[in-house]
Amino acid sequence: MARWRRAGTAGRDDASPLTGTENVRRVRAVLALGGVPWDEVEDGVQEVRLKLIQTQAGLDGKEIRSPEAWMSVVASRVAADWHRARIRDTGLRERLATRWAKWPPDHPQEDRDLALTVANGLEQLTLLQRQVVALRFYADLPVHDIARLLDVPEGTVKSRLNSAVAALRTRMRDMEVI
Repeated sequence: MARWRRAGTAGRDDASPLTGTENVRRVRAVLALGGVPWDEVEDGVQEVRLKLIQTQAGLDGKEIRSPEAWMSVVASRVAADWHRARIRDTGLRERLATRWAKWPPDHPQEDRDLALTVANGLEQLTLLQRQVVALRFYADLPVHDIARLLDVPEGTVKSRLNSAVAALRTRMRDMEVI
């Protein structure tokens, strides 16, 4: 079994704990056991990598004593964060449906159809995409506030918004709403 070697170890150019396949497998396993859906596990691995980079930058040249344990703990925290995000998102569709059920009768039917198509399209998005769409377009928060609330970089928020809007646009075209 390949083990991670400490920085400066001969014969290894990249001493990052998350470059070894065994360590990546371990992180994936912790995320999957933590309840993260398989299609979102790679996003979780990337979050662990980002936290590793941030942690190593803050250590001023020191090393993480037990990288395997550190990665497992961080991966379990990422899984817990995923569950917290899912709980925050729970009921979004129901709240939107309730709002649209009270749609004024004088509004055109096309507007109601569009709103229901968007609600159905939201179900097809990943949890993280739904979260940023709801915060951006329903809570009307700017990208930098969303990034601060979710504790992710602004670029991540923009990327999630871009992919979510593209997916919604495709869904709406498929349903011939737009």
